Amino acid sequence: MAKTSLLAHAWEVYTRNFWLIVLMAVPGLFGLAIPLLVGTPSFVALGGAYLRTNSIPDLTPLSSGLMVLSLIVSLFLMSFAIVNINLVIKSQRTLTQIGNEVAKSATTTTLSVFWIFLMASISLLIIQLLTYEYGLQSVLAPLLSLAIGLAILFVPTAMVIDDVRPYRALQRSINTVLSKSPLVLLWLLVAFVSLVAVDAVFLFVLPHPFASWLVLIVNSVLIHPYLIVLLGQIYISKYTILE
Repeated sequence: MAKTSLLAHAWEVYTRNFWLIVLMAVPGLFGLAIPLLVGTPSFVALGGAYLRTNSIPDLTPLSSGLMVLSLIVSLFLMSFAIVNINLVIKSQRTLTQIGNEVAKSATTTTLSVFWIFLMASISLLIIQLLTYEYGLQSVLAPLLSLAIGLAILFVPTAMVIDDVRPYRALQRSINTVLSKSPLVLLWLLVAFVSLVAVDAVFLFVLPHPFASWLVLIVNSVLIHPYLIVLLGQIYISKYTILE
């Protein structure tokens, strides 16, 4: 399958369902914003919210509890958004009704994706803390984090499209990353270029504090949803031939 055909097909699905996808993405925006709003040791970079792990030892019990609670709520909202965007993709292939699918998946697939993301987040946190303790944070942590991120990359898509359990979804996600590695590299390139471009434009034009929030909004409701749609098309490409 030509890479240009994949990008074109993903763009067609994205633009055809633009307002519905944007609506589905709003919970993800709140999910990314919550850690910043509640004052956890986090920062905005490339339209995402990231935790300052070297600040964790200085947190009070109250701050730690607030951080954990905000992380849980944030992950659930992002899981809800990702599942619903994937439902839009599935509806294009199966002609199912979005309303019925959203109601069905609100308490099943979303919770399963949430638990996968939660386990991955805990693993990433442990990696960051251990590598920071032994002075390997700048070398080993990014490699291990990348491995975990790639492993779960297609998990939500597999759960929604194929309606499988988390363990099977993880297997299919890893298999898809390995079998579709050129397309995954294309996705990483598109993600990097688009996120850096939005970041550079807004941070250059606007004052920094306001620009960071604007970048977060634009990426959450416009860029991230397209990247999720593109992931869906990569996953579906193993079943279909896009011309």
